[in-house]
Amino acid sequence: MIVREHKKSFSFVQQHHHAHLAEELMKHWKKEMFPDDQWRHSVLTAIRNHDIGWAPFDEQPFWNDAKSKPFQFTDFPFLPKTVLYRQGIDVVENIDLYAAILCSLHYEQFIQGNNGKEAKLFIEGEQSRRERLRKEVEDFNKELFEKHFALLQLGDNFSLYCCVNEPGVDKANEHIFFRNGIPSPDNFHSLPKGRIGIYFADQHTIKVEDYPFSRAFDVEVKQKKVLKKDIEAKGLQVAYKEADYEVIPLHISPASK
Repeated sequence: MIVREHKKSFSFVQQHHHAHLAEELMKHWKKEMFPDDQWRHSVLTAIRNHDIGWAPFDEQPFWNDAKSKPFQFTDFPFLPKTVLYRQGIDVVENIDLYAAILCSLHYEQFIQGNNGKEAKLFIEGEQSRRERLRKEVEDFNKELFEKHFALLQLGDNFSLYCCVNEPGVDKANEHIFFRNGIPSPDNFHSLPKGRIGIYFADQHTIKVEDYPFSRAFDVEVKQKKVLKKDIEAKGLQVAYKEADYEVIPLHISPASK
């Protein structure tokens, strides 16, 4: 779950909904970096489903009693997180093998700094999975795969920028992940080195420097806003279930030079 706190409420964006947004964003990526070839559908499948393991957990969010606020993806307990990671990759494997290889490596990146037993078992299991699946995928190309993996990470980060920040936030108050921009992979020479500049021009407009998308376009962030008084009266899960979804429209366009 992605959670933003306000004085009297919390805003919740489900991880799987964030992934759907990531796919919508990457459908507009410039064709020279993401052509219509045999892999495009699989890469979009990976982007759309990279957080599908969170879906059942996010239907009933968990309360962090130590912080007196809901758990979110950055502080969710490690052991259940590995369960939902593995479950999500299992789901993707039943949809598309190439997409599952991408998602497997994506999740491994989050765990590599953990030296615990469960982390090592997860990494070993996913390395074995990827080795098995690569043998089943025809025409697997390591260099091309690395570009596709970079596209997955770009989609994840662009979507996270839309979801973790308050609409219209000024640069100084952006989420710490993105105050210096979106991480830019070195797989694509047309992208700037290091970071891609990005900012809110107003409450519903996001400007992107060195514009990597094919044109300006519109997307939506789907979220629920839950009042703190309702959580206190009913409990988090009931209050969340009863809250209505709302949609934040966003316009993505090139930054002025």
